[in-house]
Amino acid sequence: MAMADTLLRPFRQAQHWLAARPRLRMWLRVFRLSLFQFGMGLSLAPLTGTLNRVLINELGIAAFLVGSLLAIHYFISPARAIVGFKSDVHRAAGRWRTPYLVLGAMLTYGGLATAPFSLILLSGEGYLPFPLAVIVCFAIFFAYGLGVNIAETIYLAIVSDVTPAEERGRVLSLLWVALVLGTIVGSLLIGELLIDYSHTRLIQVMQGSALAFVFLTFLSMLDQERLKPNGELVDFTPVRVRETLGESLRMLAAQRPLRNLFIVLALATTGFAVHDVLLEPYGGQVLGMSVAETTRLTAVWGGGMLTAIVLTGWLLWRGHPALRMLGGASILGVAGFATISLANTPDHVGQFLGGIALIGMGRGMLIVGGLALVMGLCDRSHAGLFLALWGITQALSQGVGTIAAGLARDVIGRMSGVVASGYIAVYLSALLLIAVAGLLLLVLSWRGQLRAEQVRSPWSSLEQVNADQIIF
Repeated sequence: MAMADTLLRPFRQAQHWLAARPRLRMWLRVFRLSLFQFGMGLSLAPLTGTLNRVLINELGIAAFLVGSLLAIHYFISPARAIVGFKSDVHRAAGRWRTPYLVLGAMLTYGGLATAPFSLILLSGEGYLPFPLAVIVCFAIFFAYGLGVNIAETIYLAIVSDVTPAEERGRVLSLLWVALVLGTIVGSLLIGELLIDYSHTRLIQVMQGSALAFVFLTFLSMLDQERLKPNGELVDFTPVRVRETLGESLRMLAAQRPLRNLFIVLALATTGFAVHDVLLEPYGGQVLGMSVAETTRLTAVWGGGMLTAIVLTGWLLWRGHPALRMLGGASILGVAGFATISLANTPDHVGQFLGGIALIGMGRGMLIVGGLALVMGLCDRSHAGLFLALWGITQALSQGVGTIAAGLARDVIGRMSGVVASGYIAVYLSALLLIAVAGLLLLVLSWRGQLRAEQVRSPWSSLEQVNADQIIF
């Protein structure tokens, strides 16, 4: 017993020391939460940075089909509103958000671990006829997409649970830094592992990244939501709410400034989304880059995104309005897509990399600025629903952009007979969409229809809001 007390004494002293420093304890909790984002980025790197290129370039699968597979999870995003709302409501009944997150993480893992077998299924090397193989692949990516939507919605709601409102801008920046660092580390590591490329090696790498995601999710979320013996959450108070999900959605839709904001976000997100599937195949088919080299493009994009996230977080911390960040994102996006549109020979690889970095910066500024603005609108008993609506807007816009980009690349490239023409047409379309979003933002701001002080939660008090909930 004396030996045990001696061994445990440093841990008890550390607990007492942390108990006297609640702000430090909160930030340590946030750092642990960021492991989820890092793991997500690590697992996504081979999916969107390698698998898409191999399917399109090496196997000759239509970009439209590959884009549709990768975009399935965007179109499942309306489930976010249901999941977010249910996780708000059910917590007052002694339940908590974590079971939803566990379900989402397991579905995500299953999808990530089986997605690389699409190489075998779609290449004709398997035993299934091609139409049936496509159906199986859609089922795999559907499971993955459902898991991602559940996990991300509940994760963001938990972040709102455990962080004070005044700290959310900085917390948000840290979490996006973790996500982008995960994609950078993943792309660099996977690029090295795939120098001697084979389908088997890619399958092994993707399954390893899926395991890493599950492990980091466990470390991140363990004990984040603590319960009292009676099943209630620690430090939270139940309130009454009176609107149904449909009524809550109608209240949000009735806000004109809010509708204007989501239109701008949808246009800009659609424009940025076209690079999700096509940058790596473009590097392979037009610029002559290897699989390992195109895999590392994610690191270039992530470096630009990380730079913008840090800069945007600093600007938000300095008190600059989030709406201004959306304008900066539009400028960077237009410059980035203009740059890569002019890089159409192997001699222009350096210019292509510069354009990718600019696109990453624009995307990072759009995400952080947009999400910071939306998180600032959350009333304390609807964070799950409110953040889910932001996620739906982002996801549907990205899904439309990804599939439309793949289809346009296939059709225009085939009609013109020039491989690069389909890609360049898509990039110029993205430039136009982002420019329109920026101009619309400018016009709405100039006419006073999208002022930051006008955009707010429609609930004037917690008493307005059907079912027992937990106040944040």
